[in-house]
Amino acid sequence: MKFKDSLGQASTNLWRNKGRTILTIIAIFIGAFTISMTIGIKIGVNDYIDKQINNVGRNDLLQIVKKTEGSSTATTDGPAEYHAETGSAEAASMISQKDLTALENFSGLTTVKPGEYFSVDYITGAWGKKFVLSASNTDGIDVDLKTGKQVSQNGNALEIDISPDYVKALGYDSPKAALNQSVHLGVSSQATGVQEEVTATIVGVRNPSIVNNGDAVVSEALAEKLIAINQTDLPKAMQGQYYYVTAVVKNPTDENVAKMKDTLANAGYNASTFADQVGMIHSTVDAITGVLTLFGGIALLAASFGIINTLFMSVQDRTREIGLMKAMGMGRAKVFASFSIEALLIGFWGSALGVLAALGGGALLNKIATDSFLTGLDGFQLVQFNFSAIFAIVAVIMLIAFLAGTLPANRAARLDPIKALRYE
Repeated sequence: MKFKDSLGQASTNLWRNKGRTILTIIAIFIGAFTISMTIGIKIGVNDYIDKQINNVGRNDLLQIVKKTEGSSTATTDGPAEYHAETGSAEAASMISQKDLTALENFSGLTTVKPGEYFSVDYITGAWGKKFVLSASNTDGIDVDLKTGKQVSQNGNALEIDISPDYVKALGYDSPKAALNQSVHLGVSSQATGVQEEVTATIVGVRNPSIVNNGDAVVSEALAEKLIAINQTDLPKAMQGQYYYVTAVVKNPTDENVAKMKDTLANAGYNASTFADQVGMIHSTVDAITGVLTLFGGIALLAASFGIINTLFMSVQDRTREIGLMKAMGMGRAKVFASFSIEALLIGFWGSALGVLAALGGGALLNKIATDSFLTGLDGFQLVQFNFSAIFAIVAVIMLIAFLAGTLPANRAARLDPIKALRYE
């Protein structure tokens, strides 16, 4: 018997008891739909995170912080002992000019820059209305832009990339209309509270992003000006202290970056790339979707027992028919194959329908998400599918169905034709 004939016969036999077959397919459908949706969400979220990493465009940039031996929170060894030369926990975590010099002397690092903090009181644009502003310097990292260009990291240009929320608030009709417009930043001295106003030029409007929390981004020259105003009349003891330092790794292969992290760790510093920092988000997404996939797996396990039951009952209903086929010369292998193909067909229809439903559900969920809780996150599709994932889901479910069908198929293949013909 040719495979085409076997497939046709198996399909016919499968639908002899439509109710039983449909219920079994529904059980597989539920598992396939659950697994497909969770994997689609995993692909969608991780793809967006990867886009953000790619938009950064840097795999050679390390953010370096100082290791601290203790904090206000007690550990298993108890809180760290206070020493006058160390000072507070916060002071101990600050990078000093001495640390900065030491880092500049590392042979594997270049472009060592302190991550200086600054604060802006307000921003005002075409309408003259003042709005609070959270801004930072990207330290050489590119951000995902809706329009315009990256702020300058060299020269004296006072430039700013604003987030899309500020476009209309500042009085501009569109992101493109905001380009090359002047805005005024209110900045105060942390020591005296005296406020000054600095004029900057909008050179870009960024997309909402996990980079810098989507804050406005300022050029290196503007950052230096803002820091200088913040530190006006500030005691010298409070100057020259940094929370972190950025540095570029020479010849930034994965191996060299890893070695530099180890070298810095031995010297008393913790170093991480941007990819390391968002790695925790990947892990969280994988953990959540992994739990949901487990529920889908449980549904498939229950469905596999349904397949076994369906085919066992089919064997029982067709016992005399099987005996007749064997008496006419059909071997064990062909009988086994006939019932195995039925199991595969159940797995195929259940998984195919589950995947198709997930594709439709994913498209609907993406539309709802884009119009509601993902508004403004351009390029973020919550649910995404690719061919390899769909193929893997269908293939794995068909394999599970085949394995579940081996018990009844083996029973059918081992039937004694004489006893089977006498079966009532």
